[in-house]
Amino acid sequence: MERRGLFIDIEGIDGSGKAEQCKRLAAWLREEGRSVRVLTYPDLKSSYGKTLNEFLRGTIQLDVKTQFLTFAADIMKDQESVRKSIEAGEIVVTDRYLTSTVAYQCAKGLSLEGALLQVELFSPLKPDLILWLDVSPSIGIKRRRKKRGRRKKDVHDTDGALLVKVRANYSRLYSNRWLGRDWARMDGEKPIEEVAEEIRALVSPLLK
Repeated sequence: MERRGLFIDIEGIDGSGKAEQCKRLAAWLREEGRSVRVLTYPDLKSSYGKTLNEFLRGTIQLDVKTQFLTFAADIMKDQESVRKSIEAGEIVVTDRYLTSTVAYQCAKGLSLEGALLQVELFSPLKPDLILWLDVSPSIGIKRRRKKRGRRKKDVHDTDGALLVKVRANYSRLYSNRWLGRDWARMDGEKPIEEVAEEIRALVSPLLK
């Protein structure tokens, strides 16, 4: 019988190192002989993602409720295919998930309690493990500025006051272990390879 796969979500504010750690985790899992699927949200190839990209670049405006629903729709569109991947034994790694949608949009005034109830109505897949790469907003902003030549500006990435609220929301979600079967709060300010080693140590027992 085919063994069940895993669903791992990597979270954190802008500049926390999510993309790099997703890449390193996927590479290690493949070296271990596992089939891996990596999803990044927003999905810039989707119609939702294209709208969100315009919003993040500041070329269009969306009110916070529309932001929340569009980010959520972009993620929920993949639920059935993700479910099938996991059932087929594949490991799905996401760079952001619904946790991020709640943390960011609720930092802009959306009710946290209301957002959590809304997400529950979607009956989303629950990650087996949520890895929260926790960094201070100042570190996140500094890192994003270094990437300015490689990545388009994001309306979130230099808003320190917003990122403070986002981080606080992640802390609340972590404390409640919301949505994930398990959570790990990681010091994202450590050297990249040290964080990658800690992630491998957490994921390794799940592969047995």
